[in-house]
Amino acid sequence: MSIRWVNPGNNEPNTLPWLIKSYIDREDPSPAMNEMIHLAELLILSNHLTEAHLIVSAVCKLAENFETNAKGEPLAYEIGIPYALQTFWHIHKDTFPLPKRLPPGSSTAFSEKELAEIQWNKFRECTRTGWMLDRLGVVEPSNPSSIWRDTDSPEMLAMCARLLAKTTTPGTYPPDNVAREAVEVAQKLYAMPQTPLEECGWDAGKPHRHWYLLYRRLVVELAIRVGELQTAADVLGQGLREDGFTTGDNLSDLLLIPGIYDVLPLLTAGGKVSNPFFISKEEAVVMVREIVAALELRAEHGRQWELHPSKVGWRELLDRLAEGTWKAHNKECREMGLGCAQDVLFEPATEEEIAAAEKKFGELPADFKEMVRISNGQVLQTPFLAKDARTMEDKLTNPILRFKGGWHFFGGGLAGIRSMSMDESGCADVGYMHYEDELEDFGLSEMIELRPGTESDSFSHYIVSPKCWKEAMEKAGKEVKDGDYQYWYWAYWWGSGIRHFDSVRDFVAHCVEEVEEMIEKGGEEYDG
Repeated sequence: MSIRWVNPGNNEPNTLPWLIKSYIDREDPSPAMNEMIHLAELLILSNHLTEAHLIVSAVCKLAENFETNAKGEPLAYEIGIPYALQTFWHIHKDTFPLPKRLPPGSSTAFSEKELAEIQWNKFRECTRTGWMLDRLGVVEPSNPSSIWRDTDSPEMLAMCARLLAKTTTPGTYPPDNVAREAVEVAQKLYAMPQTPLEECGWDAGKPHRHWYLLYRRLVVELAIRVGELQTAADVLGQGLREDGFTTGDNLSDLLLIPGIYDVLPLLTAGGKVSNPFFISKEEAVVMVREIVAALELRAEHGRQWELHPSKVGWRELLDRLAEGTWKAHNKECREMGLGCAQDVLFEPATEEEIAAAEKKFGELPADFKEMVRISNGQVLQTPFLAKDARTMEDKLTNPILRFKGGWHFFGGGLAGIRSMSMDESGCADVGYMHYEDELEDFGLSEMIELRPGTESDSFSHYIVSPKCWKEAMEKAGKEVKDGDYQYWYWAYWWGSGIRHFDSVRDFVAHCVEEVEEMIEKGGEEYDG
């Protein structure tokens, strides 16, 4: 069974095998943990409440740490339980109890007053109208009930619906007759044909999508409040089909609507016809079984890294990098005259080249040398220069690449050993913010800089040699194994966000994971 879904947070496609692998395989499991939480919200939207509860409860119980990885470094993504799930447990506390362990910052419980305040603030957000004058030039009518039937302006209809729903006293809602009228106005708007997204804009003078003018969650809530549950389901389903999850109608906010759990059975009755994000019961059961098993596996046995050096040697790792680059960068590779994935890898570096580099820069990391002995990179050539026509002069002035990236892809990649130099720009100093104490006395002139493998968005690559790394760590009073070193890469627009790896191999493995994930999710071409 091929189980796929769309992440409601970023609208990216995902698969169950990818989710399982990314949790048990990656050093940082936070992206997968967040995906599991988003998936639970999708299961609730599909009215699979038990399965949603089982997945999030397992994440809360079995995740090793919500803040740091095994090295004590901060996770890439903050792990938190959204209000929608906390509300789910509050509403269904007799059936689905709140997990005993929650990520830091997650509320342990809501009072009825707190929940009501959160929901009313979400409602009030949907009735604001001042922005429509500022952005769209739409003036508030003094009596919206007197004009909406005679106008076909989408902007004015949205304004009228918002004004009818608006109240000024906190915690209050419009009377039923006014709420029904607001729903009627919205239905007139939603019955109009939508302008294609690519033709729409944000300001006056451009057409606008319906969700931008009037959040559907406002209309869904008003319909629920007047007892029109099927209308609420129809409006919600139409929005999901036409626009998916949007800024105004993200999934967490939709699940916060009071009374939404009375609407979900009506929405899911039509399956994917009503809700394009619908997950079947059969799929939900499989998801629970496999996700819980993955959480238990990592909790009991730790990370299960597929690309560990004991499992994957340099030859296979580089072959997989080449295959992934060929598939994800196929157009670019062909424009460079490459005919297949194997053409991406160039001939190995010679022992003489390695010795010359070490004479100039000192002993190089063992894994770095092992890599260049297998392949000193990927071919980078101008369109008019055939691979077998490279002269010695050309090789010296256009160094063979270790591997090629893109504008952002792989940070531009790494150039070969002939493109190394000592860091003279001082840019590597930003990396010290991560190891400020250890590298306090470390000289910038001892940092090896490697040029990116292709034109990129100002990326720089660095190696802290084993000798320098050991000296710096021992001076800081920390233990370090012989041969340990650091590989960093950075772009000035990242600020202090330099990327740290414990070896070049770790970086290459990261690139393999990145490109294979892109392909797994359906990415064929990457223009980074």
